[in-house]
Amino acid sequence: MKPRIAFLSDDEIEHLHRAAVRLLETVGMRLPHPAAQELLTAAGARIGQDQVVRLPADVVERALASLPDRESVTLFGRDALHDITFGAHRPRLACMTMAVDVIDPVTRKRRAATSEDLALLTRIADGLDGIGVNGGLVTPQEVPGAFNDWYTWAVTIKNTAKHTTGGMLGERCVRDAARMAAAAVGSMERFQARPFISGWVLTLPPFGIDTESLGALMEMSRLNIPAVISSGPILGTSSPVTIAGTVAQAHAEILGCLVVHQLVNPGAPAVYTSFARGVDMRSGHISMACPEFAVLKVAMAQMGRRLNLPVRMPAMLRDAKVLDAQAGFETGMTAGVTGLIADLMDGMQLDMDMLVDFPDLLFCNECMAGIQRLARELVVNDDTLALDTLQSVGPGGHFLETPHTLKHHRRELWLPALLERGDATVWQEKGAQTIFDKCEARLRTLLETPFAPLLPADVEAEIDAVVAETVDGRSR
Repeated sequence: MKPRIAFLSDDEIEHLHRAAVRLLETVGMRLPHPAAQELLTAAGARIGQDQVVRLPADVVERALASLPDRESVTLFGRDALHDITFGAHRPRLACMTMAVDVIDPVTRKRRAATSEDLALLTRIADGLDGIGVNGGLVTPQEVPGAFNDWYTWAVTIKNTAKHTTGGMLGERCVRDAARMAAAAVGSMERFQARPFISGWVLTLPPFGIDTESLGALMEMSRLNIPAVISSGPILGTSSPVTIAGTVAQAHAEILGCLVVHQLVNPGAPAVYTSFARGVDMRSGHISMACPEFAVLKVAMAQMGRRLNLPVRMPAMLRDAKVLDAQAGFETGMTAGVTGLIADLMDGMQLDMDMLVDFPDLLFCNECMAGIQRLARELVVNDDTLALDTLQSVGPGGHFLETPHTLKHHRRELWLPALLERGDATVWQEKGAQTIFDKCEARLRTLLETPFAPLLPADVEAEIDAVVAETVDGRSR
């Protein structure tokens, strides 16, 4: 059977879901967009003061009934070899987005991220097998801040053939990202047949969302671009300090967004995620790697599974400032449990998702391979039981040379590419490299040969022109 993990029982999941639906009906959610309010009113919702919308339970359940189930959703790659489906659970790593700093791969000093960094990181991620979804790991800081998302989309689309997720600042950004993606595949018709981008939609806890994010959500629904819908409340600050209360609130906010999403275009694809997180009450600093964060990832993934949606959860966002023992512990604790239930796991960022270190991509890719082994089905049948082999070897024998070992060892035993398992003396003789040393050496090898463009120069120019058109038009 497949390994399973749960912090919530089936009864508790239903209790939390009903509580979330009740919260939307009694507390409501601030949904400040005229077009959304028009749709909601027509569906039977009530608009109150300060644009707070109260959603009757039947409105919520009708919207949920129109959602495509996880088996029907495909996150397309620009290249079909990278398509991601959700019929069977196989966890994959996804690039988290919007870090603002990098550790320079040459000087090892922290500095602001640039478009050149983003292009390089995107190409590295494009070539790593464990990474299923690419994205803007960093937001370029040398470009005009009001247009960060446009520059990020241009750089990422030019530098990967994988499915890509990024920020969407309003309807215009969604349309422009679609235009860039269409240029990469030759036409808008081809893009809409296989939309290979998806966009983040983040709520504003408690019980709100900003106008631009809501507009972006609606535009993604119209264009059939998968919406990655997330609520990220903080225990004890923007949500109750109890995990159960936070799960109920976060689930309610996601449900509210799903209602709007489905009213615009019933059947449009959505991905369920949550950045619900902890806080250090001594300092007030947010924690993206505390034990509570790990519990929240599993609990929220269970709520997403209750809706039968694809589930994406941040699971390799470390509080550690460098790739050290703390980062390793945080990776193992959160990703180890989340990988048993989530389909996609965001990672490859440090310092509470503010910082990217280039060798960390190699480290997280290695960790993902181990987690995929952990999450694999344990098969018990006549062949794997090996009764004939056990009888033939008998007491005092060994299994190294048996046909059964030869047949099964490659599948049964995961072999890491970077983790250290060898003899200590040999390790010392080879330079006593740490895991960071090995990741950095592998990175240097990758960087020795410049990456060739993935798209023709005229297509890259067409993508850049979409950005220039928006920047020039709004700057005047």
